Amino acid sequence: MSLQGIFGLIDYLLYLVQTTNRHGVHSPFVYHFTDRVLYGNLACQFEPSAELCRKRLIQSKRKIKFNDREILLSKFALERIPSSKYNRLIFRWIQDQQLGNYIIEIGSSMGVMPLYFQRGSAEVNRYFVFDKVDTLLTISEYNIREYDCGESVSFLSYQKADDIIKKLGNLPTNSIDLLIINEALESVEFWKLVDWATPKLGDRGCIVMTTLRHSQEQGLLWQQLKNQPKITVGIDLFAMGMAFARNTQKKENFLLRY
Repeated sequence: MSLQGIFGLIDYLLYLVQTTNRHGVHSPFVYHFTDRVLYGNLACQFEPSAELCRKRLIQSKRKIKFNDREILLSKFALERIPSSKYNRLIFRWIQDQQLGNYIIEIGSSMGVMPLYFQRGSAEVNRYFVFDKVDTLLTISEYNIREYDCGESVSFLSYQKADDIIKKLGNLPTNSIDLLIINEALESVEFWKLVDWATPKLGDRGCIVMTTLRHSQEQGLLWQQLKNQPKITVGIDLFAMGMAFARNTQKKENFLLRY
C-alpha cells in the first residue's frame, strides 16, 4: 500500500465511506469470499516465520544496485511485500478453495509470499517468481532456504512480459490459480500479461494486483482491468485488488471493507 501524504489519507477515507461488508453483497460467490475469507479467522501456521522474514527485510539497511543507482532493500520490501493482513487473506483463499495449480508472482516479494502460502511439495513446481533485479531473486532464494519453505519455488529473471510468456510455455486452460502483480508495470507489459493469463484462469483463479494505489497510472490499470469483458468479478480491498474471470458469474465490481 502506498499512502502519499494527505492525498493518500483522503483516498483511504473515501474508500472507507464507499465500502460495504458481507451484508451489502448479493453475489453468492462474493458473499462466500467475504464471510469465509475476508472476515474468516483461519490462522496461518506459517505466519510467524514469514513475518519475521518480512520485518527483517523492511528494517534492512542493505543497499542494492538498480538502474545504476543504489537503493535501500527496505524500499523494495515496502513496495513489493503486502502487509500481513493481505498475505493472510490470500492464504485463507488458497486454503478455502484448495488451490493447487500455478501461482505466478511478478515482482518478487523476496520469499515472503511463498513462505505464507506454502502448499507442500509436488512433483512439478507450481510457484514461479519473476523479477528484473537479479539481486532480489538471490535474496528470495536465500529466504526460501533460510526459513524452510515447504514448497518448491522457481525464481526467474525477466525484462519484458514476452520473457515470462515464453518461459512458462503454453500453460493449459484453468491452470493458473493466482497471477500476483507486485511491481508497477508499464501499460503495454501489463496488458500482454493479462491477455495471456486471463484465458488460463479457472473459476477460482484470479489476478491479484497489489500496486493499484501506488500511482494514478496503476490505479487506471486496475479500473480498466476490472471493467474488461472477460473479468466478471472485481474486488477492491484498497491495497489489493482481485479480478476473477468466472464464466458463470454476472459481471459485478465490489468495494469491500478490510
